[in-house]
Amino acid sequence: MRKRWSSLAGVDFSEAPARLRALPSYAITLAAARAGQLAADRVSKIGASKATYGVLAVIEEFGPSSQADLGRRLGMDRRSVSEEAAGLEHGGFVSRGPDPADSRRNRLEITAAGQALLAQLESSFRAMQDQLLGPLSPEDRIELSRLLALVAAPAPASTRLGRER
Repeated sequence: MRKRWSSLAGVDFSEAPARLRALPSYAITLAAARAGQLAADRVSKIGASKATYGVLAVIEEFGPSSQADLGRRLGMDRRSVSEEAAGLEHGGFVSRGPDPADSRRNRLEITAAGQALLAQLESSFRAMQDQLLGPLSPEDRIELSRLLALVAAPAPASTRLGRER
């Protein structure tokens, strides 16, 4: 499935049929594909993955985290979190040990090297935002972020599929 969507980053929106251009979801899909490609290109130059930024950001913001918590916050499956954690631990960016609250779980903590990598990724992602959102004014960027946050928020239970009133 990844290959099927990977070519979307290069699609010219203006060349799509009018029916597709009329769908905000189509524009969001193309923008997400472009953002994903830009992010992948940037993090690969740093020697990291796109998931690295999310994992380090969660640990830095919310403190030491279990792999299960990381998966929930980032929408990652267990295997992906485990692989990402192992790579970060191997690189010295996180330390992994038993969770004092539940010794059956691993807890990850960010290291000084992880803080430095997070700062590098933060800078790269900020520059990528400028590349992606170049045509927008600062006010438009704020409005786009506000609107996307509304669209990305979970729908209330009463409006989810099969529960319309």
